[in-house]
Amino acid sequence: AKKLQELSADFRQKQRKYLSDVQAQKSGALEETESKFGIDLNETNQEYGVMGTQLDQTQLAVVDDLTQAVQSRDKEIAQIASSIQELGSIFKELAVLVIDQGTILDRIDYNMEAVVEHTKEGISQLEKAEKHQKTARPMKCIICLSTTIFILLLILILKHRRRWRGY
Repeated sequence: AKKLQELSADFRQKQRKYLSDVQAQKSGALEETESKFGIDLNETNQEYGVMGTQLDQTQLAVVDDLTQAVQSRDKEIAQIASSIQELGSIFKELAVLVIDQGTILDRIDYNMEAVVEHTKEGISQLEKAEKHQKTARPMKCIICLSTTIFILLLILILKHRRRWRGY
């Protein structure tokens, strides 16, 4: 999960840089792009001079084609930028889901460990109860027999006293 977060952060940083470059290009910041690619439009105009004031039909058609190509390219770039933004949001959501699932797995693991511990405690308590129950049965029998013997002795003594008094 940590590696995924690092990759996601790196991706977002590159995405922001790319989007800022695209926005700078759209806003007409030609100086940055000219210096980036080593093109100086003023220099090329001065170097070649103005060849003529009128452009013929083929040159106009080429300019129109290039303009359309630039516009379609701008649209494609905008679509790519929006796709990159969507992809970034998907990665964020995916990271959240991965973290949530990790949390759920941790809770399940904790609950399983608790169940094992409680089961062990229950087994030991059942063993103790069984031991007490086994030791209690003979004790109950002994107490019951002792009581019976004591009662019978009392009856016997009382019976013999009546006989001795009668003589």
